[in-house]
Amino acid sequence: LDAKLLSESRRGEVLEAELVAHPRHRGASRVTPRYPEKYAGREVLEVITLDKAPKAQDLDRILQQEGLDTGQWGAGNTKEVRQFWKEIKGDEASLEIWRVEGKRVPVRVTHVLRAKVSSVENYPRNIFLFNTWQQYGDGRKRTRNGLLSEKLQISELPLETHLKEVCRRAVTEEEMQQVVTAETQIRTGFLAPEFDEKYQSPIKVVQEAFVDHTVEIEESKSYPGLLTVYHLYTVDIVCTGLPSLNFNTLEFQEPVDGKRRLKYIHAWVWLKLESIQRYLFEGSVLKERVSKGTFKNAKQLRDWLSQFDVDLDSFGRGKLKSVEDLFAEVEAKKTNLEHYGRVDGVPILMRVVHVLQAKLTNSHQHANSCFLIQEARQKVGGNFETHGRHLATKVDATRTPLDRAFFTQRAEELVKATIHNIVDVHYSMNHNAPPIQKDCPKTDITVEQVSFDNYRYHIENSPSYKDIPTMYHFYTVLTVCEGLPTQDFGSLSFEKGKPEAVVWRWVTWESSMDMLHERHNSLLDRRKQQAEQLVRTAENGRCCMSEMKQAVGRLKASSQAEGLSDLEQWVARMDEEVLRPLQAFAETHSGGELLATERLPPTMVSSLADNKLVSDDFLAEVTEVLDEPSVAAHVSLMSRTSTFETVDGGPSASAGEEKSAWNVSMEMDSEKDAQGVILVPAMELWGDSPSAASNSWLCSCTSARRAKSSFLSLEPDMSGQRPARGCKAAACAQ
Repeated sequence: LDAKLLSESRRGEVLEAELVAHPRHRGASRVTPRYPEKYAGREVLEVITLDKAPKAQDLDRILQQEGLDTGQWGAGNTKEVRQFWKEIKGDEASLEIWRVEGKRVPVRVTHVLRAKVSSVENYPRNIFLFNTWQQYGDGRKRTRNGLLSEKLQISELPLETHLKEVCRRAVTEEEMQQVVTAETQIRTGFLAPEFDEKYQSPIKVVQEAFVDHTVEIEESKSYPGLLTVYHLYTVDIVCTGLPSLNFNTLEFQEPVDGKRRLKYIHAWVWLKLESIQRYLFEGSVLKERVSKGTFKNAKQLRDWLSQFDVDLDSFGRGKLKSVEDLFAEVEAKKTNLEHYGRVDGVPILMRVVHVLQAKLTNSHQHANSCFLIQEARQKVGGNFETHGRHLATKVDATRTPLDRAFFTQRAEELVKATIHNIVDVHYSMNHNAPPIQKDCPKTDITVEQVSFDNYRYHIENSPSYKDIPTMYHFYTVLTVCEGLPTQDFGSLSFEKGKPEAVVWRWVTWESSMDMLHERHNSLLDRRKQQAEQLVRTAENGRCCMSEMKQAVGRLKASSQAEGLSDLEQWVARMDEEVLRPLQAFAETHSGGELLATERLPPTMVSSLADNKLVSDDFLAEVTEVLDEPSVAAHVSLMSRTSTFETVDGGPSASAGEEKSAWNVSMEMDSEKDAQGVILVPAMELWGDSPSAASNSWLCSCTSARRAKSSFLSLEPDMSGQRPARGCKAAACAQ
């Protein structure tokens, strides 16, 4: 064990250089957090110390002099003034008097450490410890779902000066004082675990790194009416001696009469950071919104972004956009930035974009349920890049609720700006002689009809801004134009004088799904090949490193040449810094990254979706139009030799007849057919007993639109042994 800990300690020394060099950690502790706009111009007039409030009564008098009513403090779940005074005396909080908008405001200031604790092995794999529940010393249990969290003492500030000692105290002296098995808990009729003076913790902090520092201000729930400032510091802590499996820890109170009683039992589980974030985001609320005019320049935006766990050094590299690009989007009202958080969670930065999509078609193709997609796009100096989307543009994120007039106007402007000149489908720009707008006659395209089609939202990891998830609000309008070719074609546009070529394809809903499926399979194959190549490279590197070590050993044994010790150290360092991370990455590369929606709790996703720019009344009105009687469908039962009897409103088969399938057919008029609504199989449920599948008609409406309802149909078993052999579910999709 000692040898293993020594080896891990050496690996921890190597890890230190990696942590310090990480772009997210460089200079993070030097960033001054940004206060909410209301308090940005605050002035600290006075700090109330124990000299001014030597007793709780003195603190109560000062608070009342500042206009704060403490008469109800201590009622219900609130705390008394005496407890706030103990916080000040214990160096856990301070009381400051601010001047905000010309008024004196008493403010409680606290500092909280939030630690992502990991082991030397798990840290490169982005796996950390998560506290799922706590049990009090009296047996009561509560759900925790949080990181290691500890209040900081005022004397421990600034944190960057005391970081090593603070992290050691938080881990070994507080929540992880004593390691026990995951089954340890206080059960009815059993005594709580006792403090063991001889116990020596195997956990040792080998490295710590500052991640971010944010500030949240809200009215205290414990002290009603008292404004509280939470300074939240997130750090990464790497330890040796942590169990490789889930475990529990014991935390004991300070000695009273020479005895230390159990304070908590903490349950710890190993989880990927993406899974941890999903729990920590639950209950998060909007803290701040960045829009046009919030910052004067891109530098101020960069300073604000630096307080979050965002890799700003990657911005502007490769295909990623820069902070200047993001600032330009915000100032052009094309996007907003929203900061969500909670005191015991982690801050989340969300980019919010509203997009108008135009589903282009003409009267002829519309009758065939066909529409246009942008298959590929080419800019000057580049090659064609696969696109596969509708014609789209960003919408002013600060606009009041949208209406039909807005959609019509923006769709017409979008078509005219995007399709300036029609070219053949094989057209490709000559980089040496790009097209000039005056040499390309404008094609006459007329927008005849614009109708709202649907609204949806989607959250994804932004391809343009690393570490900033983006929520897209999509507003799709069906745009019928005259002048569009009926065959696949290309087009040229000259937005801001820069030419861009686009390849347009006519597709149906079914063919677009085929294209998507083909592209998905292609990406999976490519990812599989890359993973296999990575594994082979790691294995070859391991073999090469083994042979190199043996060669160095033979030279060292047979030669007195100088420098062999240095060579041996360099080989060991290469093994630690290059080969081991490569092998760890190869082991985990096959696992897919969580989608942005999988990182967020469902309640938060639903709340974000409510921030759309169209009103619910508008959507309801559109739905009523789509539900007109002209939109009709009927279901017919086709049978070869069977006859059916109606039972409970649905058909059942007579015993002994040959098995028959039910064929569902839908007849739609041109209006409904143009909406592209089709039936797709969703799932099949098979049962071995009559109770598993009923012979009744089963219907589950998941939407207000009748034609878009999911439903269940029964496949009869003609043997007569059971009412139904199984149940097939079908869903309408658009």
